[in-house]
Amino acid sequence: DNAKSFSPAGGVVTLRVNIARGRDTAVVRVVVDDQGPGIPEENLRSVFGRFYTHRPQAAAFGGHSGLGLSIAKQIVESFGGKIWAENIEGVSDEKPLGARFIVEFPAAPRG
Repeated sequence: DNAKSFSPAGGVVTLRVNIARGRDTAVVRVVVDDQGPGIPEENLRSVFGRFYTHRPQAAAFGGHSGLGLSIAKQIVESFGGKIWAENIEGVSDEKPLGARFIVEFPAAPRG
């Protein structure tokens, strides 16, 4: 919902899932990309704090309570995973092409 609400009308939200396997480890990675304005560089970590919100101008009040990413972080970490945000950089580096959220979970190695 966050990716959709921050993307422009007709924008695309992309979801990718892959498994990276090493010799003794494997990681499941989920990546969500949006086409929104990105996240201010100084807020890339704080977006996961409770009650953090940076609501789009057209969004109705109450639609972004600032709890969703905080809860997602708690759930991901409770399963031994990691979650972080980054901006999708444009060619000119003037402004991001969107935001990217990455979740990684340890997976069982092939046996």
